[in-house]
Amino acid sequence: QAGASGKDEAVEVEEPEAEAEEDGAAQAGASGKEEAVEDGCARLHLSSKDFTKCPEGKVQTWLAKTSGIGIQKCFKMKHWNYAFVTVRKEEIEAFTRAIAGTTFRSHPVDVKVGHKRDANQRRPKGEEDPNAKRRKVQKDWPEGYVPTLKDIRDKEKSHKGAGVDKTVKQKAAPLLEYDYATQLGMKETYVKSSVRAFTKQAKLKSEEHGSTVEWTEPEWALRTKAPGHCGCPLDPIIGTPAEHLEGYRNKCEFTIGHNAAGELEVGFVRKIQDDMQPLIDSAEDIPHVPAVMKRFASVVRDCVKASPFPVFDRRREAKSGVWRLVMCRLSANGSMMVMVQTASFSEEKREALTKPLVEALLAADLGVTSVFLQLNDAASDAAQPGAPLIHVHGEERLKMPLLGLTFEIGPLSFFQTNPITCALLYEKALSWLSPDSKALALDVCCGVGTIGLCMANRCRKVVGLELVPEAVESAKQNAALNGTSLVAAVLDPPRPGLHKDVLQALRDCAQLTRIVYISCNPDSLAEDVVKLTAASREGEDPFVPVRAVAVDMFPHTVHVEMVLLLERKSRVSEPPPLPPKPEADGK
Repeated sequence: QAGASGKDEAVEVEEPEAEAEEDGAAQAGASGKEEAVEDGCARLHLSSKDFTKCPEGKVQTWLAKTSGIGIQKCFKMKHWNYAFVTVRKEEIEAFTRAIAGTTFRSHPVDVKVGHKRDANQRRPKGEEDPNAKRRKVQKDWPEGYVPTLKDIRDKEKSHKGAGVDKTVKQKAAPLLEYDYATQLGMKETYVKSSVRAFTKQAKLKSEEHGSTVEWTEPEWALRTKAPGHCGCPLDPIIGTPAEHLEGYRNKCEFTIGHNAAGELEVGFVRKIQDDMQPLIDSAEDIPHVPAVMKRFASVVRDCVKASPFPVFDRRREAKSGVWRLVMCRLSANGSMMVMVQTASFSEEKREALTKPLVEALLAADLGVTSVFLQLNDAASDAAQPGAPLIHVHGEERLKMPLLGLTFEIGPLSFFQTNPITCALLYEKALSWLSPDSKALALDVCCGVGTIGLCMANRCRKVVGLELVPEAVESAKQNAALNGTSLVAAVLDPPRPGLHKDVLQALRDCAQLTRIVYISCNPDSLAEDVVKLTAASREGEDPFVPVRAVAVDMFPHTVHVEMVLLLERKSRVSEPPPLPPKPEADGK
C-alpha cells in the first residue's frame, strides 16, 4: 500500500477505492446533478478519441506532465475513450486551463466536471451486465516456459481486471516462485526493452524533423557493443545481496480490518469485497517484511482487539469507526517509528486510544522510539496532503544511515525502502556522474536530499531542486556567479517522470553537460529520454544516452529501477569504427 508518503513501492496490493469496470462510471461520477467534490478534491470527466486503448497509467502520466498538477487519482479502463480524474479543488481551474483543448496524440481533450451517480442507478454487484464483453483472463503458461517480466505484469493486470482471487503472498511477491537469478534475468531484459523503446521513439521523433540521430542507428549499437537496436550499452544488473533477499523493507503499512473468518486482522489487503470492505490477511508469509515488523503487526492486532474503539467500516454507505491502518519505519540501528491512522474522534478520548497502544509497543521490546497519530476522514486510507499529524510519544525524527551519512526523517518523509540496494544504486549513479571538485551538481526532485548530500563531498556545490523549471535557471546563474563552467545533474523523479517544462529547462541549460537519470518507472523514463535527446532545433546540442543499468531494489516483485547516463552530444566520443568485412574466398 503506497499510503500518503511519497513514491515507495507497494507492499499492499489493492486499494479500497478501486471498483470493477461495470461500476466505474458510478465510482467516478458520470451522471446525476450533484458535483463530485469531497475531501477537498474534485472529479473531472476527460475524453479524447485517442484515449481509446491507451492504458490508465499512460494517460495519468501525460496529464501530470502536461498540466504540472498532481493527479490525486485517475480511473480508466483500457478500451474507454474517457477517464475520470481527481484533482485538488483549488487546482481545478489551472488543470482545466492546461488540459482542455490540448492535443493528446492527434485529438483534443475535453474536460467536464464529474457528478455523483445516484446510488439507485447502480447495477447491483454480482448482476451480470448483458452488454459487457467477457474479460480475457490470461491462461497459465506451458510447462517449462519461463515468462518475461512483461508477461507476468500483463497476467497480473488481466487477473486483477477479472477479479481472480489470490493470496496476499501471491500479490505482494508474484516472482517468488522463480529463483533469484531468473528474477534478475527478467528484470534485466525488461530494462533492455525500455532502452530499445526510447531508441526507436527518438529515431521516429528525429525523422519527423527531417534529421538523423546517429545513436539510434543499428550501426551505433554495433560500434558501442550495445545489444541490438539499443542506443547505448547496458551494464550487468545490480541485484540485492543474497543475505538481504528477505526482510529488506524498512517501511511497511498494515491495514486494520477483518479476514475471511470475520476475525480482526492487521495485515495486507487480499481483495476488496462487493460492499467496498477490504478483506485483510496476515503479512506473516510475506518474504520482504522483516520479522520485527510482523511482530509489530501482531502486537497492534492484540491492542485493537482490546480497544473500546471500533475498526473503521469502509463499506460504501457506512464510513464509520476509528482504527484504519498502522505504518512502521525501521532504522538500521533497530529504532522504529510508528504512525497509526484513525478517523477523527474527540480530543478528550485521544489518550484512551494512544496510551494503551504506546504501552503495548514499548512492552513488546520492538525498538519503538517514536509514535505519531494521523487523522484521516477521507474515503481512502491514502490521506490527503495536510491531514492532521500529531506526535504522541518519543522522538520526532528517525535517524537513517546511508553511505556514511545520517538522515533524519519523519513519518511522511520519502526514503528508499531497501537501504542496502539503494546504497549500491547511489554508488553507481555517483560514479557515472563523476563531478569534479569545481563542478556544480544539481539534485533534481531532491526530496530529503539523500543523493545530493551523498555527492556533496565530490563536487564544489550541490543545489537541490524540486519540480520548478525556474530553479534550473537559478542553478545556471549560481554556476556563473561561482565561476563554475560545468554542471552535472541527478534526476530522481516520481513514477510519472519529469514535467515537460523541467525537461526543456534542462535541455536549455548549456552548462549542464551530464545527467544521471534514476527511474522507478522505465516506461516514463523512455518518454523523458526522447525529449532530452531528440534534435528539434538547429544548432542544439542534445543529450545522448551513454550507459544504462537495471537495479533490483524489490526482489520477488515486478518492480525494477533503471539508471541511465546521458551526456551532451558534443562531449560524447565517436565510437570506434566497425572492422572491415573479410573478403570472400577467391577474391
